[in-house]
This record gives sequence, structure tokens and C-alpha cells, in this order.
Amino acid sequence: MPRKKRQPRIQMTRFPSIGGPEFDHLDQPCIAFRKYDGSNLQFKWTQADGWCEYGTRKRPINADNPLFGQAIELFHKKYADSILSAFRKQREYRNAKVLVAFCEFFGPNTFSGLHRESDTKELKLFDILIPENGFVLPDNFRTHFGNLDIAEVVYEGLLTKQFMQDVYVGKFDVGEGVVAKGVKESQRRKGKTERTSWMVKIKTKVWLEELARRAGNDGSLIQELEDNRNQQRTIINDSKPKF
Repeated sequence: MPRKKRQPRIQMTRFPSIGGPEFDHLDQPCIAFRKYDGSNLQFKWTQADGWCEYGTRKRPINADNPLFGQAIELFHKKYADSILSAFRKQREYRNAKVLVAFCEFFGPNTFSGLHRESDTKELKLFDILIPENGFVLPDNFRTHFGNLDIAEVVYEGLLTKQFMQDVYVGKFDVGEGVVAKGVKESQRRKGKTERTSWMVKIKTKVWLEELARRAGNDGSLIQELEDNRNQQRTIINDSKPKF
């Protein structure tokens, strides 16, 4: 009896880990988008197969997934056609054969990626990757896809220490925090300039305190709390009273 052919394993696109407040991009222009507290999901389109692959940060999902299956249906209703329509209007994307849309999946009681089953969930588009070009630059993302329901822009200006402090202490109504994005330019061969996105994640004090409250004896949440505190240590230390 002939063996069944093994289906090729889907390789998920790993959304890059975003660093916390840092000085590498201090005082550089940025656009800060609201960070939604949920699960990072990806939706892949190819010229050959259309919308064909779906996943979390680490593993593929399908419509039968008890938690994330509903996100696939919601994505097709809310974004699938609209993303392609906006995508095809832009000359710089016309030769692209693949794109990956990244959305946050969450409900009113989602916290630290943990969902309440009874909640009505929603999706929020927060980034688009075109593999041959990289992530869509922040201003292009807002301009080209801003007619869709994208992550809210809460600030545009320089990435200053004061702005990061203001996010941390709650002067912006953002819940978990923000992701500030800017553009890095580097010279390539033949004098060409390459423009790529950089990202900085800034959490709020209130969110970190709630994570500490919920952690209790939960090993995974304790580790997440430690990781977040380490990532945000610069801004946490700056906010402490100076004697």
C-alpha cells in the first residue's frame, strides 16, 4: 500500500520581538500606535493561492481551532478584500507576490493574551509585511491602509524620554501601552538607500501592576512579569523618586 504523502509543514512568519524603551532611537521621529492586549495572529496571502495560511506567533491554525478559528472568519469579513484593494492601489506593491497581515485578537476581558471564552472577540490590524520589502513603513501603513480599522495612532513626534514617561505613568489612555515605530535609513551598494522600520514597546505602570497582581503563584505569569520588568527597566527606574 503506497504511503500517503506528508503534507509540507507550514512555516509561520515570526513577528520580531520588540524591545522596550531604549536610547538607540531617542529623539528620532516616530508614530506611536496603541498596543492592544491580546493574541498576535497572522494571515498570509500569496498571488498563487490567495489567503491561504493562518497562525499564531508560533503555530498554524485553521477554522476548527476552538479559540482562534473564529478569528479567521472575522478576518475574511473585515479585512481580506479591503487589504488587497488598498494593496493594489499602491505602485510600490504591484510586483509583490506575498503579504502577511498581522492582527491583534482580543475581547473586553482579555489580559496578557489570556481570553475569556464568553467574550465577543475582535481583530485589529497593526502591521503588514511584504517579505521581499520588509514591514510596511509606519507612515505608509497609516496612509495606505488607514481607511481600514487599524491600530489607533496616539502620538506623532520625537521619541523623547518625556513621551515614554508620559505613556508609563498613564497620560495616554492606552491600557497596555504603545508601540512606537520609526524609519532607519542605511546605504546599500551603488548608493541606494534602504529604509526599514524600527519599533519600541512602552508599557504602562497600571498594566504592569495588574500583571503583578494576577501573577500570584502562576509560573508563566511570574516569568512574563519578570521579562516585562526587565524590558521596561529603563523607564521604571527613571520614574522612581530621586532623593
